[in-house]
Amino acid sequence: MSDVGQPSASVDSVALEKELDTVINANSGISMLLVSTGDGRAIAHRSQNRLDPRRLSAMSNSFLTLGETLSRELGLTTADYVTMSTSQGSMVLVRVAADRTYTLAALGHADTSLAILLYVARDAAARIKPLL
Repeated sequence: MSDVGQPSASVDSVALEKELDTVINANSGISMLLVSTGDGRAIAHRSQNRLDPRRLSAMSNSFLTLGETLSRELGLTTADYVTMSTSQGSMVLVRVAADRTYTLAALGHADTSLAILLYVARDAAARIKPLL
């Protein structure tokens, strides 16, 4: 994975990549998983498409941060996740609060329901949290 940044020394990169493989292989409706640091640097990804994880990490983290900020402005509790839906598929972004802050982005196919995508993303975030 030469196109992603270096995780902190505490991240078990091999176990993290194995967990992403497990999630992708168990969920045919998921086409991408991307883990990035809170400042938008990619540290691990799995994708069925040719995507630039560095660019996506920066944008995904900014989008999630904007959702969290909007939530606070509205007087709500911190946003647990944000979603984006299009006719070609949906994306869910989940904050993973480990020793440092991370973002997990999950991309679903057009025929994957948002509910399934959200379930898989939240489950994946819980599964990778101990590895970060």
